Amino acid sequence: MKRLLTIVMLAALLAACSGENTASGDTAVAGDSTATAPDTLTIAMTGDIMLGSTFPRVRLPRNDGRDIFIECDSILRAADVACGNLEGVLADEGRPRKNPESPRAFMFLMPTEYVGRLVDAGYDFLGIANNHIFDFWEEGAVSTTKTLQEAGIAYAGRKECEQTSRTINGVRYGFCAFGHEDYCLRTQDTATVRRIITELKRDNDIVIVCFHGGAEGTACRHLPYETEYLQGDDRGNLRVFTHFAVDCGASIVYGHGPHVPRCMELYKGHLIAYSLGNFATPVGMGTAGLTGYAPLLVARLNSLTGEFIDGKIHSFIQIAGEGPRRDHKNLVAAEIRQLTEEDITDNHLLIADDGTITIKQ
Repeated sequence: MKRLLTIVMLAALLAACSGENTASGDTAVAGDSTATAPDTLTIAMTGDIMLGSTFPRVRLPRNDGRDIFIECDSILRAADVACGNLEGVLADEGRPRKNPESPRAFMFLMPTEYVGRLVDAGYDFLGIANNHIFDFWEEGAVSTTKTLQEAGIAYAGRKECEQTSRTINGVRYGFCAFGHEDYCLRTQDTATVRRIITELKRDNDIVIVCFHGGAEGTACRHLPYETEYLQGDDRGNLRVFTHFAVDCGASIVYGHGPHVPRCMELYKGHLIAYSLGNFATPVGMGTAGLTGYAPLLVARLNSLTGEFIDGKIHSFIQIAGEGPRRDHKNLVAAEIRQLTEEDITDNHLLIADDGTITIKQ
């Protein structure tokens, strides 16, 4: 179960994170770092998180966002580690990078106070390697990392914050994130991917890799074998990237970016989730149909090898203005099961009606 941070521990964590960021080799410590490591551990993962925006007009969720995670925070907090992708900027003002009059100018400026919603939900790590971290230039990115750091949430995904590590209940976790834009660490930069994951593998027990990639929309629910493009932008060859990440030492790899869920795969004993879609994007982004499917993936790993043991897809569907709400029909798990059966030729995973994931015997 996740540790309960005391005031003293939180102060120590913030001190450890002081300076540029946690990526420079500093260690954020939570819980009892001297505790005996458990045999297994659980990692909770979600896709895109964009809690609302104040630009170019105020579009914020109901009750100021306090109820966004009300139906899923118990799952996130029960895991040993909870991770997601922060799709936007945490800042109270900003200079827009795009023309706000353009119909394609999607820019997300979340109030800095909303970081408290992420803390309360239970997030430990957030990826910032995506196409919205630079919506408000470098000032917006710096405000985001500063806000996360002060709140005690670890982050990674840019040259200024390549990786981060944290010890929780005797297990040392390394985390890194990759995207497809030149202001992020890129999935296509194999030399950098290899170096970062190799370093994390050397210094940590478990290495968590997240990525933002792939084309977008309901027409892109299937995973192709080739490089994906959107409006001429290279969005990566995700089968190649994820396999390479595992070969370099990743314990588990999860993705987001297409705004819809995609298949999962067991590769050399390690779980890959190709897209967890949107998770908490209650305003300013589409929530109709498959774009509202919001899986919360919990995976149980062997703490020594990082290999997948079993897991569960907790099915949520987003309600506009509110956030992820329970999908009692388990439509989300059924969608991922179908995609896994269709898109993974040598599929080793069994996904039950309730979303439980086991390995085929």
